[in-house]
Amino acid sequence: MAQALAQPQHVRRSFAPPLLIMSCRPRTHEVFVTRDACGTNGTGRSSSYGSNGVPPDLRSFLPPYGGGAKDPIKLSQVDTPWAAAPGSSHWSLLGRSLSVFAYPALAPFAVGVRCRATVDNAQWWVHGFSILALTTGLLSHGIVWWNWAHSWTWSTCLLHFVTFLSVAHPFIWCAIIASQLTEILAVDRGSNRLARSALHGPKVLIVGNGPSALDGEQLGHVVDTFDEVVRFNNFQTKVAGLEKWVGTKTTVHFSDGVLYPTYREYHVPGATIMLSLIMDSFIVAGSYVVMRMGADLQTRLALRFLKDPQVGFIEKDRIERLKRGLGLTGVKHPTSGMLAIDQFLSMEGVELPIYIHGFDFFMGKKVHYFDEQEPLYERINDRIGVNMHSPVKEKVYVEKLIAEGKVKFLKDYRDVSQKPQT
Repeated sequence: MAQALAQPQHVRRSFAPPLLIMSCRPRTHEVFVTRDACGTNGTGRSSSYGSNGVPPDLRSFLPPYGGGAKDPIKLSQVDTPWAAAPGSSHWSLLGRSLSVFAYPALAPFAVGVRCRATVDNAQWWVHGFSILALTTGLLSHGIVWWNWAHSWTWSTCLLHFVTFLSVAHPFIWCAIIASQLTEILAVDRGSNRLARSALHGPKVLIVGNGPSALDGEQLGHVVDTFDEVVRFNNFQTKVAGLEKWVGTKTTVHFSDGVLYPTYREYHVPGATIMLSLIMDSFIVAGSYVVMRMGADLQTRLALRFLKDPQVGFIEKDRIERLKRGLGLTGVKHPTSGMLAIDQFLSMEGVELPIYIHGFDFFMGKKVHYFDEQEPLYERINDRIGVNMHSPVKEKVYVEKLIAEGKVKFLKDYRDVSQKPQT
């Protein structure tokens, strides 16, 4: 075990069936990701460097398929490239449709399994899910054959296919995902910028996705003056006009299990990426893999992204400490916004108060300030996700931080009257 963990992650390999390997073929529309030391092109703003998204002066340092850069100075700036792809495609539509059959079989595990996200537990579940796939598959197909399908016809083949999608198929995927988690959880995340406490500066603004971000005075020019601008999931700044309220700068991108930074629509080159709850439990870690890898059939992209050492994870201890502070129990967990506030409050060099903007705690009818531009699939995920949080408890917690002088709303920023630079 110790020898296995000591090997570089590029050396270790997990089982992947031929079907998955076929789905990993390169696509011509991929945009390679690069990072520089100061966010995007030194500014934290989105920028374009041609068809592959790589600055010309750094292209020579990019390995073609997962190798490390040779120059030790450039290694801190450019890591193994992964490809940002469109959020929706024919493949993702197919995968999301077929994944619906798996929900009933996986629901008990989502609620009942609370073991930690560790390599040892992932290895145990590789065997556990493999055994479940074999036994439940044989049993379910045997029952179908005995009761309804005594001969091979189109209808009986369809019945067996639906049975496979509903019973064995989910556990096969879970075994594959558990196998991949043995590698993902073993990656050293110490090179992540926030893990190194390498701030761009002391002034921090955390921009939530609440509708209040578009209320009142247009503060986009103020947003872009902060050293660190933190955003979440499928935030919108590229829609015409929204930047007047929410700005354009992004230095940190927190994401849930949908892995929005891998969506071309929401990807910001150069932004430091943090996955909020992947370390909460083994099942939650699996959900971070299954959404993009299984449901969207973006296998290669999801695995490259999750094995990128510069993609940071919020530590399990921090998540549990915040849960206790909020009084959360059961399957409830903190929002990415609360985790971001907690993360920066504990970082050395951060100037207090931390400013927040667009934090509504899901109190209104709208979930996000960009609801009208949000695809249906993402709106459904939003509604499901809200039920996993405790907005009222988070509101009380933030009000306490405001009373202590640790947090303020952006509308109370002392330089709010400054005008955009021309």
